[in-house]
Amino acid sequence: MPDEVIRTERLTKVFEKGRRREVVALDQVNLTVQRGEVFGLLGPNGAGKTTLIRILVGLLTPTSGRAFVLGRDVTTDIDYIRQRVALLPQEAGIYERLTARENLIYYGGLYGIPEEELNRRADRLLEMVGLREREDHQVKAFSGGMKRKVLVARALIIEPELVFLDEPTTGVDTLGARVVRNMLKRLSSEENRTIVLTTHDLHEVSELCYRVGILNEGRLVAVGRPDELEEKFRAANLEEVFTSLVTGEGLQ
Repeated sequence: MPDEVIRTERLTKVFEKGRRREVVALDQVNLTVQRGEVFGLLGPNGAGKTTLIRILVGLLTPTSGRAFVLGRDVTTDIDYIRQRVALLPQEAGIYERLTARENLIYYGGLYGIPEEELNRRADRLLEMVGLREREDHQVKAFSGGMKRKVLVARALIIEPELVFLDEPTTGVDTLGARVVRNMLKRLSSEENRTIVLTTHDLHEVSELCYRVGILNEGRLVAVGRPDELEEKFRAANLEEVFTSLVTGEGLQ
């Protein structure tokens, strides 16, 4: 049986917005993600993607339903999960007065990784994102794209079993984005790490993701391989599938 890294069962999250008003951010979501998979989590702004991820990393508690990460319940075993899962939000902060290497070393040190091992990992990751020649430069002088590459490397310094990446190539130039995508492919195929990717770049999704899940108004409206969804909804490409499911236009 495949190794399930994520499993949710009728996962629901309701936010109270003032007197007698409720917003259903997630509505009975059933989802599984397998080990080593690059899984694309898609949806328009406000669809529930961020809420789902925050529940899976223990930043929010579900209103009802259950969620399991690495076989552990997110409501009872979150300390175990946090030691093995990394999250890179879109608006992640970075220590600009530190160098690229120091950012990685500092973050990894918070997890108690021994110094020798930490330096080995930093060497490898800085090489993978193409920053070895700039590793001792303060990050404040970096472009937005270079900072983003530091953040991707920082998320991976703990060698997580599962990593959530929100728009990982935002602000990264074309060549830099290619470097990041190739690194993610390698982590999945060679190291069996699981990656959940949220992005509005459907070309990136088509290139990287084995399967995708599409959220709309808190509901998981489709899950499958891009080619399966294109066939199911009689669409020419993933963009047509996404647009049809989100707007209701062109559904067969």
